Amino acid sequence: MTRPTGRAGRAGVVLALSVALLELACSTTYQPRHTGRVGLVIHHGVAMYVKDGRELPIGPFNGELEGLVADVPAAAAHAHAAHTQFIIGVPAYMTGLGGVVVGIVVLSGPIGWVVIGVGAATAGTGLGLMGKGLTHAVDAVNIHNDAASDLRPAP
Repeated sequence: MTRPTGRAGRAGVVLALSVALLELACSTTYQPRHTGRVGLVIHHGVAMYVKDGRELPIGPFNGELEGLVADVPAAAAHAHAAHTQFIIGVPAYMTGLGGVVVGIVVLSGPIGWVVIGVGAATAGTGLGLMGKGLTHAVDAVNIHNDAASDLRPAP
């Protein structure tokens, strides 16, 4: 296999370095105060929940949001629903995308179209569950933060 040389090679190297540097630059500098509320920060391209200085990565299945909002039952119910929907939605989405790729690349004829259709339907269902899970996670944070006592001193 030959390596691209000349302009194409240099452009590829510049693009790769630019993407790497941009990934390293993805972080927030603001750190929420210790108020008992749940916040969101980004460190080195990783989204994290923050509560009272404790940072927990979110990850593909919504992280430990249930534990962070457990002191408010309504928020905990939303966090649990979000976790369940991510646990089902992420694998369904990935499996569906895999089915579409297999149908396009490996299979041909009518069976290929069936696999593509089933894969697309599965991926769509997974994507819908992930979207619904995200809205439950946002609701959990907002409900918790509305109920949390703000410990900031009065102005």
